[in-house]
Amino acid sequence: MVPGISRFRCGFPGCEEIVRYETNNRKHAVDLELRYGNGQWRCVRHSQPSSVLSADNNRIVDEMAVFEETHGLYWGKDKAFSGFAHGPGFKAFAEDFPPGTILRVTAELVFPPHQKGK
Repeated sequence: MVPGISRFRCGFPGCEEIVRYETNNRKHAVDLELRYGNGQWRCVRHSQPSSVLSADNNRIVDEMAVFEETHGLYWGKDKAFSGFAHGPGFKAFAEDFPPGTILRVTAELVFPPHQKGK
């Protein structure tokens, strides 16, 4: 097994963003090239623009709920995913809340007076 690095530039015109993947072997590198090569890879700004904060998108709200499974309580969006949720400024164990509890996380940009982003 010979590890290596595969690099891809975002295929959006004018974007300079680059991603690096560690590859385990030649087949892995070839598979990544087929999937992301020739401009197929897109950075998060161009693949999920609504999830990127900006002057025009200065507030994003996301929610997850507690799901009850036979083996415990879990956070998730459409289905159970993890018993522990965390992010900047918070940590929450699903087992501490009843099923159906909603965890709502808000990220909001607050600009200085008389200024709004670049």
